[in-house]
Amino acid sequence: MRVAILVDNYLTQPSSLRLKLLGEWGFSAYVYDWKILYDTGLSGTALLNNMRALGISPDDPDVLVLSHRHIDHTGGVKKLLDARSRPLTVVAHENLFAKAYARFEVGEVEIGVDFTRDFLESKGVKLVLVRKPYEIAEGVWASGEIPRSWGPSHTGAALDLVPDDMALYIRHPEGLVALTGCGHAGVENIVEYGLKVAGADRLHAIIGGLHFIGLSEARVREVAEYLKAKGPGLIVGTHCTGVSGIAALHAALPGAAEVRGAGAVFEI
Repeated sequence: MRVAILVDNYLTQPSSLRLKLLGEWGFSAYVYDWKILYDTGLSGTALLNNMRALGISPDDPDVLVLSHRHIDHTGGVKKLLDARSRPLTVVAHENLFAKAYARFEVGEVEIGVDFTRDFLESKGVKLVLVRKPYEIAEGVWASGEIPRSWGPSHTGAALDLVPDDMALYIRHPEGLVALTGCGHAGVENIVEYGLKVAGADRLHAIIGGLHFIGLSEARVREVAEYLKAKGPGLIVGTHCTGVSGIAALHAALPGAAEVRGAGAVFEI
């Protein structure tokens, strides 16, 4: 299977210059095999620019899965839909339109979606709101709400537990492949629930934000050791994993952890 990172905080490859890629605070990835777009980044500008650079048309995705309602994962929805000429299925958690807030130095800031249900309907979107695992295609699921049964949440500055945090789970011949937007549900919960949903006995790959930013060094080491014990073939921490978190993964999982950003394409 083939996966591209379309939006990330980081540009880590010299090809970013040649392709004129853009980085921004946020995340988006594309799974070619099932034409699934996972998240849209913050602005839509980086998303559409980087899609064009990688030869992906705005009309290519059949399904958009939104990991959660925060603007750095949903902010590109309007520009994406404006650029399309055909309808799109959007899969999201039931509380997609609930207000969301985070605490920053300036105080509480609203960080929820910047579009309405009416806007989506005006664009011909088929909106699928879920709470339980939703099978998009055979062996591919939007996780639905992830139980916090195996470890702590990673909510960062968010003022709620972000129950809508959803991963994309794919059953791969080598085990579970998981894409995660911010990882607010917590790494152990995302992986263990994914193994259960996919009926897999091992973790093969995890790509996306793990929200190590704001965690203690001890907690970061704990997660890195947990992932190491799972013996994955590929770990790519992006976005809110943070620079020190990415470094911790690279130190704990040499050979599996890769430092890759927007424009990276993986053959898994």
